Amino acid sequence: MSHHGKALLPVAILALSLCTLRAFAESSSSASDLRDGIDQFRNAQYDKAILFFHNVILDPGAGSQKPAAYLLIAKSYMAVGKLDDAEHNLEFYLATYPGAADYEEASYQKGRLLFMQREYESAVQFLQAFIRSYAKSPFVSSAWFWVGESMYELGMLDDAQAVYQKVVTDYQSSAKLEAAQYKLSLIQLRKREVELAKLLKWSHEEFLKNVEEYQNREKAYVQAIEAYQKRLAGANSDEDRKVMADLQQQLARKTDEANQLAAQLKARGSAPTAPYNQAPQLPQLQRLLAAKQAALALKETYLLWISANGGALK
Repeated sequence: MSHHGKALLPVAILALSLCTLRAFAESSSSASDLRDGIDQFRNAQYDKAILFFHNVILDPGAGSQKPAAYLLIAKSYMAVGKLDDAEHNLEFYLATYPGAADYEEASYQKGRLLFMQREYESAVQFLQAFIRSYAKSPFVSSAWFWVGESMYELGMLDDAQAVYQKVVTDYQSSAKLEAAQYKLSLIQLRKREVELAKLLKWSHEEFLKNVEEYQNREKAYVQAIEAYQKRLAGANSDEDRKVMADLQQQLARKTDEANQLAAQLKARGSAPTAPYNQAPQLPQLQRLLAAKQAALALKETYLLWISANGGALK
């Protein structure tokens, strides 16, 4: 080897060493940014975490650090509600790093993101596919929970209830256990509220129907009573007058009771749209209807008596 060639060898080695050091420095910087980003993420400082993860993504020497940075920045964007940015980074991760260590979690996060984007039907389908593909995954119980949440938002209460119950029964160590128990209680209360609302609506409709019928019959009875009273004006029988007076007193009491109940019921809000906690007003409604029926029966008795005795007193 010539003296000139020998002189070039150390230069080449030095250049190679500098490249190696530069690559190591870049890799070390990316690893540091990734660690700092993870620390910020754990402390719920998501905006700061995003900056660190962004540095890793933009670093051409980040190498193996990049997949984790893409997943973590997507989760950070989800945490701050920037769902479009989360979707962009998560889709890139899923398309680019199918063999990455956290690919399973990324798939689960995709289903959760669909729920957050209010794509409930797509979320159900995607998460159920995830559960089939990763039956042993630690994310399965959470995936079931988000399936239940999606069904709940779609109004599929029976299906949601079954899913929440599955989480409670099959995954008692799940982080979603308490949330699933709460939603089960909420569904039971909601179903009860719906049933009571239906009952109140039916009762109110029956009430209105009876009131209308009562008012129509009352007008007819008033006219008939006036006519019979004119015919009986000249009657001198003390017994007849006593019977008629007793009936009138009973009728007045029942009518007054019905009117008082109607006023109380109206004041306490017994409309068909009354909220769940006003369900106890139903007994008052039933008493009101019964009182009106009793008043009508008394009026009928009154008219029948007047009719029978009036005919004899002509």
